[in-house]
Amino acid sequence: MGFQEIENLLKEEQWTRSTVTTYTTSSFQELDKNIKEMDEEQKTEAKSLCDTHLSEKERNSIIAMYISGSIQLERRGADDYLQLLSLIEMFMEAKKWNIVEYLSQKILSRNENKHALRLLADSYEQMGKEEEKFQLWERLVKVDYEEVEIVRQLASHAKQKGNKDKAISFYKKGIHRLIKRKDVSSVRAMFTALLELEEDNFGYFISVADQVSAVSKSTAVALLRDLENASKDDIDHQIECQKQMLALDREDTFARENLIKSYKTKYKTHSRLKSCLESSALTSNINRDILHSIEDFETNIAFDKGTFVFQNSTNRIGRIRSIDESDVIVDFAGQSSKEGSRMSTSMAFKSLQALPKSHIWVLKSALPREKLSKKVQEDIPWTLKTLMASNEGRINLKEMKSELVPSILDVKEWTPWLNQAKKELMTNPLFDLSSNDVDTYLLRSTPVSYEEKQLQVFRNEKNIYDKIKSLKDFIAAKGDVESDFFFEMVRYFSDLFFEENGAFKPIVVSNDITFSCYLLLEELVKHQHMNFISYPDALTFAMLYERCDNVEATFAAIKDPELKKAFIDHVVEEIPGWEKILAVLFDSYLTGYIPDIYKQKKKYSALAGIYRDAMENFKEKGNTLIYLLKNGDKKYWEKAGITAEQLLYTELQLLDFTNRCIDNRKDVQENRKNAKTLMGFLFDERAVLNFVAEGNEERAQKIYSLVANVFNLPGGKKIEIKHAISEQFPSFKFFDEVEPINKQSVVPTGLFCTPSSFAAKKKEIEHIQHVELPEVAKEIGEARELGDLRENSEYKYGKEKQSLLNNTLRRLAEEVDRATVITKEKVDSSKVGFGTKVVMMDNIHAEEVVFTIMGPWESNPNENVINLLAPFGRALLNHEVGERFTFTLNDQNYDFTVKSISVVDF
Repeated sequence: MGFQEIENLLKEEQWTRSTVTTYTTSSFQELDKNIKEMDEEQKTEAKSLCDTHLSEKERNSIIAMYISGSIQLERRGADDYLQLLSLIEMFMEAKKWNIVEYLSQKILSRNENKHALRLLADSYEQMGKEEEKFQLWERLVKVDYEEVEIVRQLASHAKQKGNKDKAISFYKKGIHRLIKRKDVSSVRAMFTALLELEEDNFGYFISVADQVSAVSKSTAVALLRDLENASKDDIDHQIECQKQMLALDREDTFARENLIKSYKTKYKTHSRLKSCLESSALTSNINRDILHSIEDFETNIAFDKGTFVFQNSTNRIGRIRSIDESDVIVDFAGQSSKEGSRMSTSMAFKSLQALPKSHIWVLKSALPREKLSKKVQEDIPWTLKTLMASNEGRINLKEMKSELVPSILDVKEWTPWLNQAKKELMTNPLFDLSSNDVDTYLLRSTPVSYEEKQLQVFRNEKNIYDKIKSLKDFIAAKGDVESDFFFEMVRYFSDLFFEENGAFKPIVVSNDITFSCYLLLEELVKHQHMNFISYPDALTFAMLYERCDNVEATFAAIKDPELKKAFIDHVVEEIPGWEKILAVLFDSYLTGYIPDIYKQKKKYSALAGIYRDAMENFKEKGNTLIYLLKNGDKKYWEKAGITAEQLLYTELQLLDFTNRCIDNRKDVQENRKNAKTLMGFLFDERAVLNFVAEGNEERAQKIYSLVANVFNLPGGKKIEIKHAISEQFPSFKFFDEVEPINKQSVVPTGLFCTPSSFAAKKKEIEHIQHVELPEVAKEIGEARELGDLRENSEYKYGKEKQSLLNNTLRRLAEEVDRATVITKEKVDSSKVGFGTKVVMMDNIHAEEVVFTIMGPWESNPNENVINLLAPFGRALLNHEVGERFTFTLNDQNYDFTVKSISVVDF
């Protein structure tokens, strides 16, 4: 179908004065067939022709509206549905229901458009298709978050059909929406209807009344009165309702009278009921704040014979032996007196706190620690309920730890227990989250849904990527994605997207938030098949990409790996020259995903270019180079024209650069990690040693030059390489060695050592680095979780231990760095020196003595193994066989004659 055919159709429509009554579904099916046969260029021409026709000739042209609207719908433009929706309204007026359904379904096949759903539902109502109408309404309320009346009708319909669970769900949805838009005057009807279906969910109804009270106290009182009437069989629920009413309206005499009746019913067997009522002024006409009277009554009534109490001044737990109007006798734990502690009633009320039998303090006092500890570790739900109930129904993690450690749990038991407790706190419906403090948990009398709890977590998150994680956790845990709680989370991202994009203003600059919202919503709609979500499909990824000033920085700022992956997929699919773009993005997404794309697309030279670029720009791309060294394919180094020798030289230069960055306090944590990795490649895996062994003297010269110049090279690695080179090339001249070791030179007195002691020191260094320091870091981490660091002895001990280990490590590294490894064949036996065993005549005591001369690491004075750096050792050095010498040390005279010198076997 070309330009001319469409023009003819439009003229024919105009000439024949075709009206809505002349059209059938076949007419539109034929137009659909013709549109499908057009290519993109023809569609552009056709749409332009129809738009011109609508603006200049016939604004109600059905053919022009349909063709233009259909093409626009395919392209997901900003006005996708307007022309088609206008057509639907035209055919509804003409009561052409089949066409209304056809056009509506055309839109709904693309998106759950709320206008199309509403129009189609209205047409079904006109046609008498009631069940079909209700099915559409259920779809409608998923995408129209403001709709309430239809929600109410759905609830009523489900109730009539006997579907209790669905009715409850819709009533709750309706109430939630009314409260959210502060239309509380309409809440009561749904509230009372829901009470008939779920009267045992007391906690939910109290919560609704509380939320309503923020808008209208009088409406909240009316709801509480309805709840009170529905709670006739539960005196505690009645009391709660009556107290809440009085909190909202202190002059509510009806609620006051009912509360007094309820108290009398609940405490009818209590020995002090009458006096407690009188002393609190609940039953008198004294002008006193009713809330203070309630507080006094509940404080006093809690004291009775057998009640457990806590005395604040002494931190003691006791139990009331007897009580009357004048005296209270308490038996305190550990008290020796048989008479107990006697105090006046008024003093008791001031100094004692009544505790239920299940209070954690009572349990600590009454049960053996081992038994209570076992219960706490084995029954975490019970423990959490006990802790919260003992703390007025709420507790934070710090308070939880203070209550358990060390009185019930050891310090080491706390962290594993807490990890399990956190899971229980999120999954158990009786535990809720505080809206003000993310670490505070609440005990509910009735279950809270996972959806409500996760929404609270979502609201408490401050960072957008934490919110994204929270949303994904919701989906992974199979939360109800059709609940308003889920809609609120999703709507946050759609609102944020449109806020960032100014409702499609062309001058908008895309940032990481724009892309993250777009990609997340796209994932939910296209891949999770949540068609009820509002998706910004009028903007394509390519359009957003064009508006991005700095793609590399924007991509790096996206913190969610899955969103980064989706970003990359779009670049490959939609952006020309994607090979170069991915090469830039790779530095911010160091996984195998981008290399795999190059391989799948057979872009091998482009992939090799990433390898070459990482090596040539190793200072800027150190992380990338290290990633490729660890995880890359070796053949791509070859494809990039990089030899193994060049790569080794670059690694040594990168190690030098990384160590200098650490010394300059630049990205210390990351650079330390990189330095450790490079040390592993170069030395632990013997890459440098292997190159020395496999190469010639010229290569050894190059390698040693690089090794010697690596800044802060730890652990005596330079000496190790030096030794390996001198072993392979005995005549090798080291540029940094002033005087080579040989038998003719005077025996130097540096830090000499044997190969075995050198290896032992290196092993000690490695043990501190890889075993002791990680262990103490873990201990510090666990201690940090214990709370206030100022009073945390475990934390202080861990930090002191860490400091000691670091000092030891520093000392050992310095010693190893200065050490010279001496092998047996290099020992000069013509003079007393390192590695020699000397037999001498002690001329003063007329006896033969034997000394072994070694370095500080091997010395053992008890075995006559002398440190050549010690004053006594220095006095023996360089003397020859037959030589007699004397010296004085610490006021003691020595007179020796050397009888023999031999090489020590080591």
